[in-house]
Amino acid sequence: MRLMIRVAQVLLAVVLLATLAYLIRGGRIVGRPVALAPSSRDADALREAMRHASVVLLVLDAARADHIGCYGYPRATTPNIDRLARESVVFRQHFCQFTRTKESTASLFTSQYPDTHLAYEKRALRDSAFTMAKGLGQAGFRSALFSSNANASPAIGLGDYFEEKYYHLHMREIMQDDETASSPEPCLRLFGRWLGAHSRERFFAYVHLMPPHLPYDQPKEITALFSADDPPGFDPAKYRPGQYDFPIPAEWAPTTPLAEPPEYSIREWINLYDANLRYGDWAVSEVERLLKDAGVLESTLLIITSDHGEAFGEHGFVWHGPPIHDEGTHIPLLMRFPGGTVRRHVDGLTETVDLLPTVFDALRLPYPEDEVQGHSLLELIVGTADEVRDYAFIHAPAHTGKYMVRGEDYALLLWGHGKWRTLYDIADNPDQTRNVLGERPDVERRLVAAFRQFARAQAVPPMHFLDPNLKKASLPPSREIHLAPDARRELQALGYLR
Repeated sequence: MRLMIRVAQVLLAVVLLATLAYLIRGGRIVGRPVALAPSSRDADALREAMRHASVVLLVLDAARADHIGCYGYPRATTPNIDRLARESVVFRQHFCQFTRTKESTASLFTSQYPDTHLAYEKRALRDSAFTMAKGLGQAGFRSALFSSNANASPAIGLGDYFEEKYYHLHMREIMQDDETASSPEPCLRLFGRWLGAHSRERFFAYVHLMPPHLPYDQPKEITALFSADDPPGFDPAKYRPGQYDFPIPAEWAPTTPLAEPPEYSIREWINLYDANLRYGDWAVSEVERLLKDAGVLESTLLIITSDHGEAFGEHGFVWHGPPIHDEGTHIPLLMRFPGGTVRRHVDGLTETVDLLPTVFDALRLPYPEDEVQGHSLLELIVGTADEVRDYAFIHAPAHTGKYMVRGEDYALLLWGHGKWRTLYDIADNPDQTRNVLGERPDVERRLVAAFRQFARAQAVPPMHFLDPNLKKASLPPSREIHLAPDARRELQALGYLR
């Protein structure tokens, strides 16, 4: 009898906790809340294995998931990542929060959506923000940032909370004759030196490498690997730069190099992208080697991801920034835990904002739950849960901006200040080319309701995406970044500025 009463009490507690989460978590659970069981023994065992672990967060800029081998790409673009994937947890449906480096990286650092962290364009991330580096530093980790992209550095208002910071200026100081500041070699060289000095300490290193982002300056022998053949499944009709899903008024015409089609053919462009991705894959193997040489690989959580994807004109847009369909937003996420003993493919939807709470949960470290908007993925990692969310919410710039509500079966695109909507049946049309909005009114209502709940949970609610009669909310004052001449030159070289 006592056992039955105890079981009833436990069940009631679980129900009450799930109900409380639904009522108060706001930005942390959007859409139908998924009730997770109390922490499992497997999750506790993983936390124990992470008791003394360090963390390396490795970002390959502009790496789209569907060009990576372990995500199904038949070309040999990523042999080293694919090998590491066999020792890792691979998240197959992982999405970024924004389609540009700065805003996406701010979401990665803070576990906040862009309409809450508000580090847009020239706005700096606020000094009071809780970040991964700040929290780990408070827990005794030595932290360092290594970035080949000025858009993921203190030059643009990100990264001041790392103890040590190495970015484009430092790359220029040590690069050799055949290298540029965006080449991975200078960044790897600096990381290797730093690791040699601090490998006996518990550390957090953020390493941001440019490949496969342009410029495509990989060695000629790597370019030759992909130059002779058509890309897998290549069909020129699939790529239509400038032919957008919605009308583009003249005043919205592309105004930056990154918004314009490349000078070379689409076929050549994809081949160059794949070659540069192979260059990035080599850089991943170098990070692995440096960790091995320092004797810390098997005591380090190695995370491999990206900040956004890259479009080749599948929906009219090219490069990144404006593209919001899967080619611009579906990115890789691999987590290799110490010893490489946790191996699983996860099919549930995950987002960039989920990384911070996952790392802190695995390390048994506290974080401000009222500020953090992501979910810990630990129960997905150990296999005791199948999902933590119903939807991913992705923002893209370009004039009035765009939002994608990305579910597992359907995706809803909101664009043009609430004027236009497109609904895609992903299971039936994974390329997201056919609008089924009028055919699935119930699905539209469900995804709109999810976006409304999401929007209301943000610091500056983007409700104007639902109603063209609503004005875009004003952003609060913020410290504005004034680019130094060297940073401006660097961003101009990368095509971000004219």
